[in-house]
Amino acid sequence: MLTAMDRSSPSGSTGTGAHGRAQPGKWLIGVPFRSTASRVVWMYYVVGEAGDVSRAVRVALARANSTQEKQARGGGSVTAEGLEVRRITLDALGHTRLDGAGDRSAAPSW
Repeated sequence: MLTAMDRSSPSGSTGTGAHGRAQPGKWLIGVPFRSTASRVVWMYYVVGEAGDVSRAVRVALARANSTQEKQARGGGSVTAEGLEVRRITLDALGHTRLDGAGDRSAAPSW
């Protein structure tokens, strides 16, 4: 569950986006990789320290390509192709939402 502190922008002030939603500056980045020749597995990373979507993608890819993550999934680097990018927001009542395209095929290539 996101807390009031999570509603702050990277500068520490609370921002409000479209429809009055607080903008916490958090992103959910889905990164696909092939576990076998035909099976795609999605790893999801919550990135809270990024100021914008480009930085969030870079942070998620850096995490996905870390030595520990590579070992956990059996090696191999991941690329920015086919990512799922969603912004995590809160509505006025504090309900968490995922904004952005839910269809992975519609996500742009980073």
